[in-house]
Amino acid sequence: MPMETEIHPLVSICIPMYNAETTIKKTLTTIINQTYKNIEIIIVDNCSSDTSIDIVQEFPDPRIKLIRMDTHLPTAELNWNRCFQYTNGEYIALFHADDIYLPDMVSRQIETFRKYPLIGGVFTQGNIINEKDERIGEFKIPLEIKSDKPYDYQELFNAFLKHADFLPTPTAMICKDMYRGCAPFRSDQFSSASDFDMWLRIAAHKPLVILDEKLINYRISKQQGSNVLHALNTEESDFFKVMDSHIRNTNRKDISGEAMDSYDLSRFGDQMRRAYNAFRKRDWACFIRVLTSVRWLHNIMIILTHPQLVYEKYQMLKYFRVFQAG
Repeated sequence: MPMETEIHPLVSICIPMYNAETTIKKTLTTIINQTYKNIEIIIVDNCSSDTSIDIVQEFPDPRIKLIRMDTHLPTAELNWNRCFQYTNGEYIALFHADDIYLPDMVSRQIETFRKYPLIGGVFTQGNIINEKDERIGEFKIPLEIKSDKPYDYQELFNAFLKHADFLPTPTAMICKDMYRGCAPFRSDQFSSASDFDMWLRIAAHKPLVILDEKLINYRISKQQGSNVLHALNTEESDFFKVMDSHIRNTNRKDISGEAMDSYDLSRFGDQMRRAYNAFRKRDWACFIRVLTSVRWLHNIMIILTHPQLVYEKYQMLKYFRVFQAG
């Protein structure tokens, strides 16, 4: 007869926290109330200056482990790396301190690992909410990605070329060995997209599953780092840094021509965004530098030969605008 721990393996839920006093109580309550009970909740505080720690300490649940750091790290990604050393579970989840998790979130992910014991991780879908808990959108996965099916690196990589990153980080549950084997998050290279790089590297070892189930309410706020970075940003999106790095290490025979054209058109759109922001900032040197870097003829040929890609990029732009607060 199998032991209880084999039936219900321990899940380490990591919550990197920094000045989350307005949300951490609600987030932590939804995690404590998960239908799956064999969890440890590891909160790694990045030197919060508000009442976040006091709020966490009010919870009597013995599964909560509050780790208080003495040194503040400048980015969330660096704080994520500190979580791994405190985990004991067979699976590790990286949850955010401002999102709301539905009761069956962890149980559905564990059920998926049981169904596919050779996969490396499970992601889910969810609703997008604002600071007032109002629903303003939902996550979307590409039509070619079917729910509850493992996808290997090559399949996912081509989908990312066409559709950008569609793996919501605060839904990630990963095998402990995969996390620790691929750690750390390489924020020094990929900054805000170091999580995306992590998922790609894990997929290179084991397939991933993306459940088409809304098991999280993902919060968008003006204070989020992604929104701060986006405001009048003239730098190339970190997404392209990750993809370019992986393209260099991927056999071109494994990349479809249409996927590559779609990726080039995405870069063209990013260049137009950067040029527009430079124009608004009256940064003429940057404006000229961006425009002279555009492969105009190449992009025009893509538009003429694949006009459907223009519509797809327009739809993608509308979708990603949901993630920009204010």
